Amino acid sequence: MKLARGYCDLNICATGSELKKTVLKALSIGYQTVAINTEVKDNFSSEKKKRKKGDFPNVPSPPKLDITKDDLQKHNITREPVILTRITVTYSDPGSAFLSKFRDIIKQYDIIAFTPTTEGALKQTVTQTLVDVDIISLDPEERGTRFARRLLRLAVERDIYFEVSYSPCILNSSSRKSTITLSHMLHQASRSANIIITSRARSADQLRHPYDIMNVGRFFGLTEAGAKEAIISVSHNVVYCAAARHKGASKCLAQVTLFGQGNSETKFEGLDNARMYLQSNRKKARVK
Repeated sequence: MKLARGYCDLNICATGSELKKTVLKALSIGYQTVAINTEVKDNFSSEKKKRKKGDFPNVPSPPKLDITKDDLQKHNITREPVILTRITVTYSDPGSAFLSKFRDIIKQYDIIAFTPTTEGALKQTVTQTLVDVDIISLDPEERGTRFARRLLRLAVERDIYFEVSYSPCILNSSSRKSTITLSHMLHQASRSANIIITSRARSADQLRHPYDIMNVGRFFGLTEAGAKEAIISVSHNVVYCAAARHKGASKCLAQVTLFGQGNSETKFEGLDNARMYLQSNRKKARVK
């Protein structure tokens, strides 16, 4: 799994022929790291009925997008992009067997996001260890749902990040109001910690330039610096923590690389010089 670079958009939901077009548009306007998002909804409620075999939603394997060097050159993209996969699971019943049934497929994705629609589902998302969650993407249309601040702060302590998407603001005034309300609720609960801004774009025309997102972040309750961090350093942290969890680490990941004499990396040539210097000093000490 590659780590993030540059401006990030960790939620592109386009499918079919629109997917490649949308990803290339995102890369051409300045984003260097994008995540292709697959949305899965589990609408089952154990309070109403017993689940049957066919009641489970389809969970596909991570999609593959083929972008060639010619595609990058046509769109004047000179930097190598980082393209990740992401899955967003929406569910309401914490007693559902959905997670245990599809755990192995879900873990194949680079980034795992949950959209809990009840407080019980949110509590399970934050505290459960069955599937490590990287992002909590709350639904702004669930206006009647109120989540305890202690759960949101616990999520921050566990290095789980919150997502605010700007594409619903483009659709209509109702979605715009609910998105702004949600963002201010997250701002008050988490004190703007661990908040990322994504597009959730389903087509190329829903994307906006990174500098426009910094201005939009002011409406979401973030400062100009906070909005910039939301699409750069905080998004980088999401990918870093996701990579750490994939390797079995909960909060941090140490990576050690050994450089021998046959290594051709020029910026580490000083290691050989330092080794020679230490050996010469040892010889001088023996002579004395």
